Amino acid sequence: MVRGTFYFHFPTKEHVLIEVERNEETRIISELGDAEGDLASVLSQLVRHVLHAETRLGAVVFRDMLGLHFSSTRPVDDELAQHPLAQFLVGLISRAQDAGQVRSDVDAAELGTFFLTGLFALLATGAHDAALLSRYVTTIFKGMGKR
Repeated sequence: MVRGTFYFHFPTKEHVLIEVERNEETRIISELGDAEGDLASVLSQLVRHVLHAETRLGAVVFRDMLGLHFSSTRPVDDELAQHPLAQFLVGLISRAQDAGQVRSDVDAAELGTFFLTGLFALLATGAHDAALLSRYVTTIFKGMGKR
């Protein structure tokens, strides 16, 4: 590939990171398959798969990729809702709403965004403690539940 072609498609480091992230998200979704089980167990599986991406990408790229979600240099045309993992999670939450596991009066996209943003923030700060991440999933899931 000619250097100019690369820079045409990826004008900044952030654009490269977004593409890497989309590829990882697609991989995670394919690894999760149909993601059977209740929502809490699928969310836990999702967290494990996201953590495994750090092994594949390396700690520096992984941290840069996650940090981009909180950066002012993130390209304007890139939003969390455009990501395959976010769409997958919205589908999971919608199905859980249909099954009566999650409140139906809350927008599934907002719940998915809240979950992923919190997860990415924890991981970007280096929080890889299994107990902490398990509590995070449990707390978020309970917050989504019917009252």
